[in-house]
Amino acid sequence: MNIESAIAKNEFFAILVLPLEFDARRSPISFRYTNGRFVDSIQSTELSIAPFHAYANNSAQEETPREVHALTIQSALQAIERGELEKVVVSCIKHAPRKNQSPDSIFHRLTEHYPNTLVYALHHPEFGTWIGATPELLLHKTGSHFHTVSLAGTQAYSDTRAISWNDKLRREQSLVTDFIVQTITQWGATDIDLNGPFTAQAGPLAHLKTDIRFSGTSDAKQLIAELQPTPAVCGLPRQAALNFLNAHSTTQRRLYAGTIGLKFNSRDELHFVNLRCMQVFDDHFELHVGGGIVAGSSPEEEWQETEMKADVLRRFLQ
Repeated sequence: MNIESAIAKNEFFAILVLPLEFDARRSPISFRYTNGRFVDSIQSTELSIAPFHAYANNSAQEETPREVHALTIQSALQAIERGELEKVVVSCIKHAPRKNQSPDSIFHRLTEHYPNTLVYALHHPEFGTWIGATPELLLHKTGSHFHTVSLAGTQAYSDTRAISWNDKLRREQSLVTDFIVQTITQWGATDIDLNGPFTAQAGPLAHLKTDIRFSGTSDAKQLIAELQPTPAVCGLPRQAALNFLNAHSTTQRRLYAGTIGLKFNSRDELHFVNLRCMQVFDDHFELHVGGGIVAGSSPEEEWQETEMKADVLRRFLQ
């Protein structure tokens, strides 16, 4: 598929490559938008795209000023100190100029350099044009066996030194793990097995990760509704975090922190949380990034974390 040509012709499509864990060949899966849904060439795989919040306006958004980001974090820390929140994920938008960068080139370079991520590009009549490389698995279902991950805590990856994690980042990760285990237990999961937390590489970044495997007989759709949005992209308590974001966010997340899902058949499904992503406009890219705020967070460190995450995409936009 020629991505740039399809966008120019306003032909709606999606193309994605699965992480090595799920496809050793990393063969592109292409979808056309027909009758209100994405279908593949043999119409055997269902693709679902869900935004973080429903939205109607798809026009360009302003870049988030650093001082606004800092004020939002200060408000979050005050809410945490009052006991209203344990954690909340504050996101922002950063702009990168669009000159002669080819969407095809960006997609293929992301695929080449980030083998452990879901890489995708899509052009949708409602959501617009997006490209991303997300490392976060939401749910993998194979029959009655399930796999999800707790992914929280970020720093620059290095293969020349040992990576250590401070108490703040470990606390951030444990909140996500505890929420997932509690949620799947209430859902009726059995044989719950945790592996982690351990350091996982995602391109130039390192994350704290815990693999969580379990068994169950209920529908995956119900479980996804219980899990998403997880504390890794929203916060805790979840409704209080959502209320905070509604009151303090100056931009729309749109597809950022939403979900991308594949249903292969009645037994097998694969769903991801949409991180490390950008919306594509004629003259610029809008990069969506965020970070988890807990007690001990600082606006300066959180801004630097968003810069690290944005750099994952910026390096392909030069």
